[in-house]
Amino acid sequence: MSKILLVDDVELFLELEKSLLVELGHELYTAMSGEEVLERIASIAPDLMLLDLYMSGIDGDEVCRRLRASERWKSLPIIMVTAAGRRNEVEKCLQAGCNDYIPKPVNKQELIEKIQRLMGNVKARKSPRETVGLPVLLESESWSGTVWARDLSRNGIFLETSTEFAIGTVVGISLELPGDQQIRLLGKVARLASAEEGGCGVYIVHHEPEGASLDPVAKAAAVAAASPDHLHAQMQKLQELKTRLESDSEHLRTRIRELEEENLEFANQLVRIEEINNNLTNLYVASSRLHSVLNQDQVVEIIKEITINFIGAERFAVLMRHRGSDTLDFLSGEGFEEGEFPPEIPFAENDIFSRVVGDQEIYLVEGSVVEGSNDPLAPLAAIPLVIHGEVTGVLAIYNLLVQKEKFETIDYQLFSMMAEHAATAIFSSSLYEKSERKRETYRGVMDLLLK
Repeated sequence: MSKILLVDDVELFLELEKSLLVELGHELYTAMSGEEVLERIASIAPDLMLLDLYMSGIDGDEVCRRLRASERWKSLPIIMVTAAGRRNEVEKCLQAGCNDYIPKPVNKQELIEKIQRLMGNVKARKSPRETVGLPVLLESESWSGTVWARDLSRNGIFLETSTEFAIGTVVGISLELPGDQQIRLLGKVARLASAEEGGCGVYIVHHEPEGASLDPVAKAAAVAAASPDHLHAQMQKLQELKTRLESDSEHLRTRIRELEEENLEFANQLVRIEEINNNLTNLYVASSRLHSVLNQDQVVEIIKEITINFIGAERFAVLMRHRGSDTLDFLSGEGFEEGEFPPEIPFAENDIFSRVVGDQEIYLVEGSVVEGSNDPLAPLAAIPLVIHGEVTGVLAIYNLLVQKEKFETIDYQLFSMMAEHAATAIFSSSLYEKSERKRETYRGVMDLLLK
């Protein structure tokens, strides 16, 4: 059994990480600041650390640099957690000495795979490598030039070069394919080849465009770089395959198409189920924390933590509505300068907020959400907080940290579940505070009567 140290200054996110990793059977420890890590790491002696990049006090990259300067911790596997996984953030993490990174909101399967790889539990390569022969631009802090890529997979690339790189060197790679396709990779040198073989293997940590899989890129590169003899042999094989398929019965061809459609639908369902399970796990941990407090200020702070860490919002506002009121009052938010957001938003005919309150339905902007919105009256998403058939507030989202093109059905489901828990928690805290005020009033009256 290994020891894993989880570091984040948001308690709610630590609880989520623990819930994702508990099934691995490792000993899990937590710390809520960089200072606490440096103070306790010797007594914990972790085998791996999951480290948040941005924290109050010492940030994660500085913690990583200090640990790498220590003989004892220079080889400790460190996975850095970033808010959005932007290239400049990933490069910052790698330059500090981390082994890998993962963006928030955390995907359970991706996190487990990275942990198992760093702890040596992955015994075989999971994705096949495609043989290629492409010129690529290789850049490091001390050298840049054109080299040849010999093979490429989803997580790695082998480069033929006479330049010597140290293990762990951070490198950038630019790869151009036919059809004006371009992809940029960011990684660390993971393996040095023998003198006869010549070159180095690079573990790919980040690629742009973000979210794209390298598997089809590898296949396209293999085709583009193939020799004429190889292409001729491939064409012969394809012709033989075509002849065999044409000799099959119409029934068999129909059945093959049916099976392909069924397999594709099944694969899509698995992806959707995994996304839903990941979101449900996140929401379960968040809602248990949300319902554990009865102070309204604390409830609002937890709603903000959920919106940042699980929804991935960068700019948003929590707006409250008094019973029967035609305005929304600004209660709290994130990403706005003081005085930038109006203290109250009156309803106007057919505006977004009046429709959301009137219909009690979530509003999601159609089309691209990449650019975000700077207009308080035009959010990307407006989520009503409904309790007992009445809208008591609205969560308005104006900009997202996560890189996505547009909202999807799964986002609507996540917002619906989150809004239900948030509305219930705000309502419960409001009732509790009212009862506390009445109790204090009753106590004061009784004290006067008994004097």
